[in-house]
Amino acid sequence: MKDGRKSFRQIAKEIGVSTPTVEARFSRMKSMGVIKSIEPIIDIEIIENQIPALVFLKTNLAQSIQIADELAAIPEVRRLYMATGENNIVAKVVIDRPERLEELVRKKIAPIEGINSLSYQIITRTVKDSQSITISEEMLLKLQCDFCDNDITKKPRALEINNRRRYFCCNSCLILYRQKYKGRIEAMNGGISSSSNNKN
Repeated sequence: MKDGRKSFRQIAKEIGVSTPTVEARFSRMKSMGVIKSIEPIIDIEIIENQIPALVFLKTNLAQSIQIADELAAIPEVRRLYMATGENNIVAKVVIDRPERLEELVRKKIAPIEGINSLSYQIITRTVKDSQSITISEEMLLKLQCDFCDNDITKKPRALEINNRRRYFCCNSCLILYRQKYKGRIEAMNGGISSSSNNKN
């Protein structure tokens, strides 16, 4: 988190493990979606014609997911949050000049069906914008079953396919998944059917 450019070799030396171990752990976190991507964080405040703003929306709860999907498809929307409270959707947008904000709201956002009210504000200064998290021993990952999509609340069942682990909430989902994708699993593992690993 301190330096995304640091090599696996440097990290391995610092924490006292082998380089392949660091690479394997990184790959596992990436395949699980814990690490989404490694990319530069651009400070748009020092770039001309890049003005950030917040749009607060109150929507019909029954349509909120559909509305969020439509908002996510708008190029100017850079971050999108579903929240509690009066404004149940908050969008961070970036426009090239202040008058474009009103135009963006009027032409692209307000016409979306299901929006009851909205307001917007230009951000004048970003004091802190951190994507890092505090690491603790009690930290747990939220996993979803790769077959039924339900949250995994107990110890997951795992299946390794082509150096990537799939996680399941129960033995039934694991068995059904293997039956459904038997040919694909064997092909990806070089013709050998992978066995489940219930210890991880």
